[in-house]
Amino acid sequence: MEDVFKEQQIFFDFIINELKNKKISHAYLIETYDYDNIDNLVTELLKFLLCSDKLNDYSHECKICHLIDKKEYPDIKYIRPDGSSIKKEQLLSLMDEFKNKSMYNNKQIYVIEDATKLNQSSANTMLKFLEEPEENIIAILIANNRYKVIDTILSRCQVISLQKNDKCEESEEINELLNIICDNNKNFLDLDKLMEIIPDRLNALDKLKQAEKLLFNRINNKYLNLTSAQIISIISIIETVIERLEFNVNYKLMIDYMLISVLEVTKQ
Repeated sequence: MEDVFKEQQIFFDFIINELKNKKISHAYLIETYDYDNIDNLVTELLKFLLCSDKLNDYSHECKICHLIDKKEYPDIKYIRPDGSSIKKEQLLSLMDEFKNKSMYNNKQIYVIEDATKLNQSSANTMLKFLEEPEENIIAILIANNRYKVIDTILSRCQVISLQKNDKCEESEEINELLNIICDNNKNFLDLDKLMEIIPDRLNALDKLKQAEKLLFNRINNKYLNLTSAQIISIISIIETVIERLEFNVNYKLMIDYMLISVLEVTKQ
């Protein structure tokens, strides 16, 4: 697990400080930024939250730690999307289970994997847990991008963003692509120039992913005189295009959709 601690030292320093100062929140949203070692990170976090000896010895392993490793600790519940979404019934079942006392007289923790898949119905069900938290119940929500989580859930969580494990190079071509997409000084966007940069589906997938990461870093910088809200909306549009292109949706239609949608945002 040393790699996890090295790669996400800021995250663990924060959690350890919270524990030492007895300031643990009732709900955390971990924003992953495509971090590919998230399962191990969550496992180590759970050990810190549930094993009192872990703070004094980070390499400590005991019965509790081994149960967490094997995902067999009885007071941890994992909620995963059922199909395309997390269902209301999954949350109701969780709430029923947590009415029972902890088997280890310790915290009870539920982990929501891919919290972006909470729909309005399941989110509303979850709000009771978040609005009236029990003292020893902790929520850990996982999401690649906080802005894709339903607002009512997001506002009730302490957000911790992980360090990105890949840096997006600010190449001239990617900057030019972003300048075309985000230009709010025109009544139309330069389709010909855009098609030179992303002439086909695979090219678009690669470069739009790079552009999305770079744009995300500019949310608070009023990029090209856009507001933070406009930038977030454009990121959401690009993410939609990427998702659909990965499913082989008609390339030309998706580029048209992107240009029309972005133009509406930049002219607001």
